[in-house]
This record gives sequence, structure tokens and C-alpha cells, in this order.
Amino acid sequence: MGSVAVVGASLAVLGPGKVVRDATIVVEDGVISGIGAGVKPPRGVERIDAGGKAVIPGLVNLHTHSTQVVIRGLLDRLPLAAWLRLSDSAYGILGRGDMEAAALAFLLDGALCGTTAFLDMERDVEAAASAAARLGVRLFEAYAMVDTVETGRSGLERLWSAEEEAARARRLASRRWPGRVKLLYGPVGYPSSSFELIEEAVEAAREEGRRVHMHLAETPVNARLARLRGYRGELEELEARGLLGPWLIAAHAVALDGYGVAALAKYGVSVAHCPSSNAKLGNGAAASWELARSGVNVGLGTDGAGSGDSASMLWEMRAASLIQRAVSGEAWRVSAREAFAMATINGGRALGERIGALRRGWAGDMVLLDLRDPSLWPPDRLVENLVFSASCRAVDTVIVGGDLIVRDGLPVREELLSEARRSLAEARRKVVEVLGGGEEW
Repeated sequence: MGSVAVVGASLAVLGPGKVVRDATIVVEDGVISGIGAGVKPPRGVERIDAGGKAVIPGLVNLHTHSTQVVIRGLLDRLPLAAWLRLSDSAYGILGRGDMEAAALAFLLDGALCGTTAFLDMERDVEAAASAAARLGVRLFEAYAMVDTVETGRSGLERLWSAEEEAARARRLASRRWPGRVKLLYGPVGYPSSSFELIEEAVEAAREEGRRVHMHLAETPVNARLARLRGYRGELEELEARGLLGPWLIAAHAVALDGYGVAALAKYGVSVAHCPSSNAKLGNGAAASWELARSGVNVGLGTDGAGSGDSASMLWEMRAASLIQRAVSGEAWRVSAREAFAMATINGGRALGERIGALRRGWAGDMVLLDLRDPSLWPPDRLVENLVFSASCRAVDTVIVGGDLIVRDGLPVREELLSEARRSLAEARRKVVEVLGGGEEW
């Protein structure tokens, strides 16, 4: 954990609705120790002149699949079911090095756009963890737990027992992970994860004080399949088994009725809203406005680059606001301040971490934006510009836990760019051999 002083920032957005001028922020041993106009940096701490720059909290990507960048652009115009089938076929040919290269490429892309923390879901957690540790970002890696495969005509086949898969997850969780990596339990969601497996994941997480991350209500199909198989439904079964609670971060939540919205609010479930991916796959738009107004903590995720494509949380904030306004016909829905909260402090709240705001005692994760960039002009409405016009080009410096990982718009470890590009190209070649170039789609 590092120590650094960001001195004399022209503007500092400490959190939604709180902007100060001429701010100095001191980070010692990874934690913010001082913040304000009159703060004096201690001796021996590296000083960064932030004149002409704005400082914001590091952005929190609350749902993604980092290695999917290897299939970016190949499966456009496919609905979710066909997309899942073809994307799954690509992963059987990729090795550990391919997966690490893909994860590194995605995390680099996100970091260069101001993301400092990622909630990722992968089966190969070692590859993602290694990539994150090398770059220096904060990674919450949800081990993708599965025990069932669909066999056609809504048939399901067990791969192994829920107990076996839970034991694997527990062993991974007990390991010491490098850098700023923490492991979560990540049952993929019904039917890939049986309700028994989800139950095992929640039990383990509650025993160990961890979060659970899963897909929920991405489409109406899984709820109907659950009922066909004799269950109450997707969400109803989780509620009946006592699996809904503040430990759960549910990705998507698109296919919810009034009961579903009320249930998530009642049990304190957080939602990772992925507007771009849901729109691109034709799944619709989650009722993020209604969820938030019902008391649900709503964060933002890009989803994987195979479906959402972009790693930019700046883009995702914009989509979160514009899509809600488009589907409702109400221009006042999801203000810039609300979208900014989704991408910062709400994500930190979902993870149970002191990230997503600039406060004493919180993690020293922040982004310096160059106010000379035209996408931020005029700067007197900075938060509105961040949501509706800002370009990743404006990201000058990214600091995670007091350590610089991006400076002057480039990774501090510049060799990671060329390495990731070269290794990703080889992985892409393998995938294209299986899927083709994508013209037929």
C-alpha cells in the first residue's frame, strides 16, 4: 500500500453532490489521511501537482467477465441464448496464458478509463487474479460456480454434486491471493447453478464474511424453466430458501415484476445494473429507477466485453441515465448525480468496502482528470459532464491504494500494453478458428 499527496486540485468531487476547490488529498499506507484546502502533505510523501485537474473517486465496475474481451465484436446481433452457446464453445480451446492475457487487456482498458475496482466473475480465477495484481487494480473475483449443464429441450444434466463444487470454491477462498485481490462466491445462477449449489455458496459466504455474486432475472426464461422443473420460480425459490440478503449482489435484474423489486428491497440485495449489455443483447432495460426508489442499492457494471463490449464506466453512467429516460419518456429520471453514485459509492456499498468516495479513513483510490480536455468543457458542471460527455481521453492519473497505476494517460508499467496486445492477438486467432470471423452473424 502506497503513500501519495495530490496537491492543489482545481476541483475535487468527494462524492455525489459534494465538490470542493483547491483540494489536497493525502494518502498514507493506502488510506486517505487528510483531505481539504488547507491540508499539508507530510514529509517524504510523493507529491502530485493537480493544478488544472479534477479529482474523483475511483470508479467501481460491479459486474464483468474480464476474459470475454477475447470474443469482443464476434457475436454481435445474437440473442442471449445463442450468444451463450457460441461464447462457451470458444473457451475450451484457451489456456491459462490466453485467459490471463484477455483479463489483463480488459483491466487495462477499464483502468485507462478511470476504473479502480472490478467485480469480476470467472472460472479461471488464477488468471484474472494474476492480471489484476500485475496492473495494481482492486479485484473482487467471484469464482463462477456451476454444477449443471443444459442439454437441449430444457433438459438439465448434473456435472458434479453441489457439495463438490462448493468444496472447490472453499479451497480457493482459503488461499492467499496476490495484490489487491479478494475472492467471492459466484454461483452463476439458475440453471447453471442448482438451487442447492446457490444454497451452499450462501452458507459458505455467511460463515466467512464474504459476498455472493450471481446472475438473476437476466431474462424471463430461467424463471419459467424453474417452474417447469417443479420449483416456485427463480427469485421465489431463492426467497423461500432464505438466500436473499445484504450479502448478495445480483447482476442484471431485468425481468422483475413488482414482487421482485419489493423482494430485493426487503432483503437488502444490491443490484449490478448493466444497461449497455442488456440493451445490446436485446434483453431490455432493468427497472433501475424503480429499484432505487424502492430502497435497493443499485451499482453499475459493464458486463463482459463479449456482450457489453466497452470497459468504460464513463460510458456506462451515460447509458444508465439515457436508457431510463428513453424507456420512461421522463427526462428527469436518473440524474447525473444518481448515475455517478451508481458508478462509485453504490458499488463500494454493495461490496461492503470503503471505496467509491473520497473520505478520511477510506481507500486511497482516485482519478485525476485533465480539465484541458474539451469533453469536460465548460467545467462548472463537472458531474454532468462526467456522465454525459466525458471521454476516457480526459483520464490523466489513476491511483489505487496510494499507488500510481496510470500516469499521463498511460499505464505506469507501459510494457503491459504491448504484452497484452501481443498475447491477446494469439488468443483471438485461436477463437476465430473456432467461431469464424463473425460475418455470418
